[in-house]
Amino acid sequence: MSAYRKVLVAVDSSDEAIQVLQAARALPEIEKAEVSVLHVAEHPQAAYGQWLVYLPIDEGQLQEKLRQRLDERVEKSGLNATSTRVEFGRAIDAILVTAKNEAAELIVIGSHGRHGIKLLLGSTANGVLHRAKCDVLAVRISE
Repeated sequence: MSAYRKVLVAVDSSDEAIQVLQAARALPEIEKAEVSVLHVAEHPQAAYGQWLVYLPIDEGQLQEKLRQRLDERVEKSGLNATSTRVEFGRAIDAILVTAKNEAAELIVIGSHGRHGIKLLLGSTANGVLHRAKCDVLAVRISE
């Protein structure tokens, strides 16, 4: 099998994201790949609903703060990323669209390894794994 040339690393905003970034860094020949890191955040309006009218939320400022935090995590992990990006929306959809648009050959994503009802109610890793058109590496997150 040849090395992956385009890799998308999808992380959340938790501290466990470092584990996913480090797993991507440990991939053979990753330094030769074009690596993009994506964090998909819930849209502020979805998070605050009716309260959005009363809260002075600047979407651009929020996105920039999240991207700065993402950049710090990427740097801490030692992963040499070509790009980092924060988007608002539904994580599964945004990850799959980004992977398609960037012609990613591999998606690296974290998985908490939940089973039963928690898995049935929805798991980003599970959704990406079953719908992606490319390879997916699900990194087991240790709590």
